[in-house]
Parts: sequence; C-alpha cells; structure tokens
Amino acid sequence: EVRDDLKLMIDSPKLYLHGIDLANATNIGLQFGASLYGRESELQTLKECYQRSISSECEVAMVCGPSGVGKSKLSQEFARSVNENGKSIFFSGRFDKIESQPLHAISSAFDKYCAWVSVEDQLTAGRVSSALKEIVGDDMACLVAVMPSLANILGDDFNANQSNKINNAVDAQKKLRYLFCQFVEVIARCHEEPLILFLDDCQWIDSASVALLYQILMMSGWIHRFFFFGACRDDEMSESHPLHKMLMTINSLCGTRMTKIHLTLMSKGTLNEFVSTELSLLPRITRPLADILHHQTKGSPLFVKQVMMELYRQKMLYPSLSRRRWVWEADKIAGMNIPENVATFITKSFARLPSEVLSALVVLSCFGARADISSIEVLEREIRQPLIAPLDDAVAHSVLGKRNGEFYFMHDKLQEAAYSKMKSEERCLHHHRYGLALGFVAARERDDKLLLTAVTQINHGGPQAVIDEEQAVVIAHLNLNAGGKAMNMSDFFSAHSFFDHGISYLRRDHWNEHYDLSLELF
Repeated sequence: EVRDDLKLMIDSPKLYLHGIDLANATNIGLQFGASLYGRESELQTLKECYQRSISSECEVAMVCGPSGVGKSKLSQEFARSVNENGKSIFFSGRFDKIESQPLHAISSAFDKYCAWVSVEDQLTAGRVSSALKEIVGDDMACLVAVMPSLANILGDDFNANQSNKINNAVDAQKKLRYLFCQFVEVIARCHEEPLILFLDDCQWIDSASVALLYQILMMSGWIHRFFFFGACRDDEMSESHPLHKMLMTINSLCGTRMTKIHLTLMSKGTLNEFVSTELSLLPRITRPLADILHHQTKGSPLFVKQVMMELYRQKMLYPSLSRRRWVWEADKIAGMNIPENVATFITKSFARLPSEVLSALVVLSCFGARADISSIEVLEREIRQPLIAPLDDAVAHSVLGKRNGEFYFMHDKLQEAAYSKMKSEERCLHHHRYGLALGFVAARERDDKLLLTAVTQINHGGPQAVIDEEQAVVIAHLNLNAGGKAMNMSDFFSAHSFFDHGISYLRRDHWNEHYDLSLELF
C-alpha cells in the first residue's frame, strides 16, 4: 500500500500530495468534478461504434441503464473525447416527461448548432445559408419556426412570412420531416467533420420525433459521416415502445446495426476511486467511507453524490483546518437511516430545504426539467409568490443549475422529486393556475412565445381544472390562438395538439352556443 500511495503521489501530485484548498473547501463546500469513473470499457465501445458508423457501416448506439447510473455523464465524456481539436460536430437534445411540444428535443439540438455556427464559424454559416436557400427556397420559414436561431444563419434578407401553406396536416408533417432531412444533408455537405446527434431520456420520446428520427437514420445510410446515439432508462421501456420498434425496423430494412451499452452500478473499487479523487485523499484512507457508502447506495452514482452532499450539510463530512483534509464521522454515517432508493432519499432531503426554496422548486417542476427565467419572472409577479430568489438559493444547494437564461434541474430525479411534493389530484390545479397567469400576460403583451408556454401549462391541467363554462370558452380561445400562432410558424405538430386540446374544453352544445369557435377549432 505504501508503494501504491507513492505512485499515486508521483502520478497525481496536485491531487494527492499538495492537499486540498482549505479556503475553497470551507467557503464553497463539497463540489464534484466532471471525471468519469469505472466506465472505460463502455466508453471504448461507444467510440468503436462511432468509428464504424462514420467510416462505412450504418450503426447506432443506445446507452441504457436505470436512472442515476451515469448515462448522461458517459455521453458527455464521449462528446468531450471526440470533440477535441474540433474533430466532430455534436448536436444534443433531451426529451422531457412534462414538455409536450413535439420535436422539441431534436429541434433544440439543431437550434443550438445554428446559434453556435452563426457566431463561431461564419464561413460555414454562409455556405449553409446559400445551400439551404437553393434547396429549400420559400419553405425556409417552416424550419425557422422550429429552429429560431436558423434565422441568424440566413441573414437579413430572410422573410419569415414566406412559406407555402399546406392545409392537410398529414402532408404538412411529411413536409417538415423532409425539410429537416434536407437541413441535415446540407450540414453534412458543408462540414468536413462527422455529425453526431445525441438524444437523452429517449424513454420519453414523442411519436413525431420517432418518425423524424426514422427518416434521418434512413437518409444517413447514404450521407455517411453521421452517428446517432441515445440514452434511455430501458427498465421503463417495453419491446412495444415506439423507439424500440423503429430501430428494429431500420435494422431489418437496411441492416443498420444497434449497439446496446448497458451501464451497471459502481463496484466498491470504483466507488472508492470516486471518493478518493473527489476528496483528494489516498484510496487507502477513503476505503472505509466508500464501503459504507456502497452499502447504503449499492453504488448508484447519483445516490452516492446525494448522500455525500447530505453528509456535508449535516456536518458529518467536512474540511478540517487542523488536519488540512476532509474528515468524516464514520460511526454516525454508518448509523444513518438511508432509504433504499435515490428518489425517496431526494424527496426526504427536500424537506430540509427552506420552505420558500421548496415551494419555488415545486412551481418550477411544473414546467419540466428546465424553464426560461423570463417566464418565471412574469409568473412571480402574477401569482405574487417569491420565485427567483429562492431558485437562486436552490442553485447554491446544487439542486438547480442556471445557464443561458434558464433554470434547470441538475438531474431529472430532482425534478421528479419536486413534482411529487404535490398531491396527484392537485397537480392539474397548479398547471391550470400558472398557465392562466402567464396566458393573460401573453395576451395583453402579445408575446407569442409566452402564449405557447402558458397554453401548454393550461393543457397539462386539462378540462377537469376548469371552474365554469365561461372559463372553458376562454381557454378554448387561447388554444385556438396558440394553434394559429403555431400554424403561422409552420409548427404543424404543435398546432394540431393545441386545436385538439381546445376541442376538449368545449361543452356538448358548443355547436349551438359557440359555432364560430367550434368551426375554427375543428
């Protein structure tokens, strides 16, 4: 062990020899790095799959495993490794259990690319713009509707209103999928680097995204230099899941191979490597703590981090000024009553947050994994409940992140835990209340983006939250307006959803009492 200690000190002196930054550890507290632990073989498998896919073979990969096992972390490490020295163009999106707008994850992935290339690589942006104008022409507005940052690439001469309208919704959906494929083909031609599309939380993929992904993958067989991989909780997906069926179809039609990479919980050795590295202590010293944590968490990475943060908050794990390192109360930690799963643990730990912070998190959870800060500011004024300051406190507690004008939950289990604090029968009322509050502001200020957010919230509440017929008619009108805005932006999937929801708010005699409204919705 002495020899092993010396080797670690020589190989990583900053980590094991120089000790921790006590001032930083005392002022900021326990922080976790971005390193990946115990996933070397899985990472190598993903890299090999990628190399085969961009060379000659058609191949996709799915990173599978239960929630909190580290699927997103593996994907981030893969992206970092292949993006070194600009070796690829990486697109990433994430499906959301609550976010109901079709194609949102895929369109947001390409939208982030448009925002990046328009600023960082204007030469390529110019080539993309010229090619799109030549191939897509007047239908460009259909793509801009779902990828607003594309307008930055197209320049000042782009007219957002130039779109050939299609009345048939089925034809419109086919058209949008075709245009997406044209967009991907143009990007592939304009970049020498391979294209990588990553979609997280695929267990929540919507049917429109499945259809689009199917068409892109069918096309990628002759584009080459295109690689798709996703992450999913396969324990929440049956063989009848739309994504599973689609990938099987791709395999049978054109021989596209699917590689499944299944992540398991951390072993005791891997968990000790994690604890040792994060606390800057030799593995020999941290092994007793790691053994306790492994017994309590079974090696779930998310569970381990949540327990360690709780230990820090309860001062059972803390930086010692006298010993100049992290120390812990092993007997107290071993005697803690830890729930069997991370969801229950997070839910219970939320109870120890300040009441204002918890209340704000519950509100935020109604909007899914993330929400625009501007929308939350409007909601704060309308419902007269403190939100922004408590959510900033949640950022300090490492429950939330804050970036690019958004609050976002650090993990979907945190969002689920906050959402579960509401009784199931009360959730529809909360969605309804927040949606109406935002909807009235959106109508008054003619804010189309806020209107779509508001009506989506109202529809999560559903007709059962409506208090009377007058309110039902108001909400039906809001859905009609939202559907009309979506149609004007050529977002036909969302438009159909809004019109369909609007119809659900109409009463039995609506053709007699609200004929014009009924006619427009139908």
